[in-house]
Amino acid sequence: MEKTLSPSNSNPLYEKYIYKSYVYRAFACLHLLLLLSFLTYRLLCYLHECCGVIWIVAFSCELWFSLQFVLYHNLVWLSVEYKAYPERLARRYGGESASKLPPVDIIITTTDPYKEPALITANTVLSVLALDYPVEKIACYVTDDGGSPITFYSLVETLEFAKKWVPFCRNFNIELRIPIMYFSKTPKSSDPKFLQQWQVMKDEYESMKRRIADALERGHVILESVSEDDVNDFVYKSSDVKNHSSIVKVIHENKISQGNEDFVLPHIIYVAREKRPMFNHHYKAGAMNVMARVSGLMTNAPFILNLDCDMHVCNPKVIQHAMCFYLDCPSERDSGFVQFPQLFYGTLEDDPFGNQLKSVFNIIFKGMNGIQGPLYGGTCCFHRRKGLYGVPPRTSVADQHYSKDKCPGIKGKEFQDEAIRSAFGASSALVSSAETVMRDNGFHNKSYPSLAIEEALKVASCGYEANTGWGTEVGWMYGSSVEDVMTGLKIHRLGWNSIYYSSEKPAFMGCAPGNGPDTLVQYKRWATGMLEILISRLCPFLGMNSQLTLRQRMLYAYCTLSTITSMVVLVYVLLPAFSLLSGKAFLPKIEDPTFMVAAGLFLSMYGNDLFEYLMCGCSVREWWNNQRMALISRLSSHLFALFDIVMMLVGLSEIGFVVTPKGGENDEVNEGEFTFNSSPLFIPPTTIVLINLAALIKSTFQIVVGRCEVKDKLFAEYFCSAWVVINLWPFLKGLVRKGKCGLPWSVVIKASCLAVFLARTWLR
Repeated sequence: MEKTLSPSNSNPLYEKYIYKSYVYRAFACLHLLLLLSFLTYRLLCYLHECCGVIWIVAFSCELWFSLQFVLYHNLVWLSVEYKAYPERLARRYGGESASKLPPVDIIITTTDPYKEPALITANTVLSVLALDYPVEKIACYVTDDGGSPITFYSLVETLEFAKKWVPFCRNFNIELRIPIMYFSKTPKSSDPKFLQQWQVMKDEYESMKRRIADALERGHVILESVSEDDVNDFVYKSSDVKNHSSIVKVIHENKISQGNEDFVLPHIIYVAREKRPMFNHHYKAGAMNVMARVSGLMTNAPFILNLDCDMHVCNPKVIQHAMCFYLDCPSERDSGFVQFPQLFYGTLEDDPFGNQLKSVFNIIFKGMNGIQGPLYGGTCCFHRRKGLYGVPPRTSVADQHYSKDKCPGIKGKEFQDEAIRSAFGASSALVSSAETVMRDNGFHNKSYPSLAIEEALKVASCGYEANTGWGTEVGWMYGSSVEDVMTGLKIHRLGWNSIYYSSEKPAFMGCAPGNGPDTLVQYKRWATGMLEILISRLCPFLGMNSQLTLRQRMLYAYCTLSTITSMVVLVYVLLPAFSLLSGKAFLPKIEDPTFMVAAGLFLSMYGNDLFEYLMCGCSVREWWNNQRMALISRLSSHLFALFDIVMMLVGLSEIGFVVTPKGGENDEVNEGEFTFNSSPLFIPPTTIVLINLAALIKSTFQIVVGRCEVKDKLFAEYFCSAWVVINLWPFLKGLVRKGKCGLPWSVVIKASCLAVFLARTWLR
């Protein structure tokens, strides 16, 4: 292990640890040697023997798997971890020096108060308002892409509760400042004063919950519950999700600058961007760009934290953790954005649906730290505003200003207002704030957001972005369902590096999908977005003048090509069944010496995967659930994502954006049973189970009646076919179970017809 200190002084704000696991590297090299040996065997057999189509298909699939192996181990070859020291930051910026701490704009996104429960959003806002950071340095923005008066009403109720909740947290030094989690347990304190206040706060929280729940049940807001101005400005406007005007409301404005220090909360601003049916609104990316413009006008903090509505702040000092990197990096290039892990509360034991992503954050993201940095994960991420604006990093400390070729969308033009306006739009106030971010390395924060409401309404209009650089050069990128990864790719291409940081105490915790169907829908959206990046102008294979290193290109290549792997996996899991049904082998015989190479590859692949999960603190059962769900998602979500992209390319459909439902406090307990619905996502895995089951039944019968062909010639194929069925065990059980845990007859019939068609085609 190597340790690298921040060079700023003898008490660095963070330390960097580099891990080189030579045992792990030796294991990877051994696996690569086995892989090359097996591919050589394939090639030699093809040259010296008469091999059929099945052999060529298997060889092609194995070549693709080899490419994926190389790309994956490029990610994890070097592991880098960071440790921040917020207590040192407090000493360095304590007292009067606290004024030197940079402001932060926090953006919380929500769409639907039912799919993304308003109470969940309220808890996220409360956890932000209670942060241990100078309140005059924080602005909390909530973007409601559904334009729902219920969401606005819930924020008004949240403000009233926050006036009691935040002082309670600060007075008693409460660490967990998320009511939905904090009140789920009885406190252990014996202090009668604290217990009395705790009960009062719990009653207040329950009262707020009831009022929000009543509004959701009624489907509208009681007019008396909000002020007359709010009634006139909001409630009487059209609340149609796809057809309403811009709404910008300063729910609370920090008044500390006016000398009122008795009680202070950060700014709270509600924004619902304008939507019209004839405009493309670009889903979450469009909402985030509106928030970048509105926050740029109102507060213009140099750093932005974006959170999904269900990602609560668990560590009240999380901003200090992030600032350790921004304020102590030897070069601003090293900290374009700081990505925290997405952790989840209320999770099911052993992660039955594989959606906690433990290996991704504990293995892959730490490996990405050793290149140019991790992907942008869409939430729990601190950004430099200038990086989002498309501005490259300064190359040296002396480079205080940006030259003419360092401005977004205006390369080759002089650094003038007209050129900046072409990228940022017609708002002079927004152009001025953007110039401040790009030219000046200082920290600026505007004190009165209410003064910018009129201008904010203009930049939140759906036609503002026309003929500008928003979505192409400035802000969050358009053109992919995973706008986060695409935006991070743009930032890396500009020359910025990023940091993945996991604090000892979890910084953020949210809600994971609670069942199989919702998980697969989420995987499908991610897979579709990755393919959209692959065919976009930001394709990692293109752009010779970008600042991406070769290894960083390989990183993005691994992610964007992973969806195509689903087609290769589909073919490969069908090959054993085809061999058993047709009697044509594609794997070595058991007496062939190469059989040991194939067996070694199998054990090496699954052994390496198991080792990584055990290193993350997972159980063997959790590893099994995750690798099983990985196969299921490739044979369902990824396949349909690939189909959607093909249909889009030929002009027969468009890619939509499906919001994954978030769990609530009163969700029914799910014991981890895989449930099904009539979605076509379940047809391919069911078809594969039926085909392999038929092949196993036929081969078992041949063994029973004394035919030795299976044992002698097709043993490996028999084992692989059984392994496929074991991995798809939920679908096998779904064939015989009823209710939500059983496969619908519509899925079974379609899968059966497809299985018969494929079998008859093969056996001709």
